[in-house]
Amino acid sequence: MSMQAIRDRLGTVRGQDLSDEALAQETVALAEDILRVAQMNQKDKEKVQAEKIAGMIEDPNGKALTIALCDQAFRSHKPARIADQIQYLVKSYGMPRYMKQWEQVALGLAGVIGQVIPQVVVPPFVQRLRHETEAVILPGEEEPLQAYLKKRRDARISLILNQLGEAILGEGEAERRQQAYLDLLAREDVESISIKISSIFSQINLISFDHTVELIKEQLRLLYRTAMAHQYRHPDGRETDKFINLDMEEYRDLHLTVDAFCQVLDEPEFLAYYGGLVLQAYLPDSYEIQKSLTEWSLKRMERGGAPIKIRLVKGANLAMEKAEASLHGWAQAPYDSKPQVDANFKRMITYACHPDRAKAVHFGIASHNLFEIAYGLLLRSVHQIEPYITFEMLEGMANHQ
Repeated sequence: MSMQAIRDRLGTVRGQDLSDEALAQETVALAEDILRVAQMNQKDKEKVQAEKIAGMIEDPNGKALTIALCDQAFRSHKPARIADQIQYLVKSYGMPRYMKQWEQVALGLAGVIGQVIPQVVVPPFVQRLRHETEAVILPGEEEPLQAYLKKRRDARISLILNQLGEAILGEGEAERRQQAYLDLLAREDVESISIKISSIFSQINLISFDHTVELIKEQLRLLYRTAMAHQYRHPDGRETDKFINLDMEEYRDLHLTVDAFCQVLDEPEFLAYYGGLVLQAYLPDSYEIQKSLTEWSLKRMERGGAPIKIRLVKGANLAMEKAEASLHGWAQAPYDSKPQVDANFKRMITYACHPDRAKAVHFGIASHNLFEIAYGLLLRSVHQIEPYITFEMLEGMANHQ
């Protein structure tokens, strides 16, 4: 099995009118082919990481401890305080079963001996934690970041950078985060960034919806102007505006983000700007919003405007949405079951892969599920819309795929 065999399979369906049954069969077969090729290219280090993640999934307490460690071990700069927290977490959750024996010993020593000589024991432990996350968290320091961006550029892989950190607590922090995004856009080696409105504006008020949208639009205008002022030179010599993708987590941000996005890009100053946003398939609202965005983009292009891009994700905030709904006694915003989410994901891919729509709304399928990827690849080939449909994955999660 090789990449050429996958290309050949896609070539045989190109321009063909497949029935739903035939499309389903081809999707399964293509996913199998992709998996075989990916496994052939998987490095030893990636195999070890995959085995560790698989073990963690089967160890709920170990998973909870790992999340707590990553969340809390970096908060303090005092080794004694970190050692105390490690000991507390191990007592609370127990020793992770998925860890190797030497890792369990190291974790226990960090908590116990760290109480006596924290300056000696804790720094290597924290460094090890950082090492475990370096595949998915890029360095922020200038030299290593610059080297990494160059490495990916040379490999013809586009990166969308996302600043770590979730919702901010005040306008001072919002201004600092906004400046960090502006600094990224000004870099010659950065092509695209992803932002959340909750990270650049702290005073979100759904009761005052229109007023909140107006304030968000002010922030977006500044970002879009900066993106248009700093062109990105592609390896083939083309120059384009920097790309900004509007991300979101909480359901409350969905309609605010969509309204602000459309209203700003409808303004004459930004009519030619190619912008994007995320839709989450686990929200029932997303399909109808996708359709309305497509109709809006088609009309915008008739006025001489640029197309837009939608990135489709499953949604990663289910636990918080469930908790919030439970606390307030209302129905949760996301679907209740995974089959509903998966069905909506495929429905949205199917809608996006119509040739006329795809020209107005470029589509990024963000998934590590090979069946979803295979389904998207087949529809893209069937409708001959390869330039408009792309695939996105999280850095370091499954690089062999």
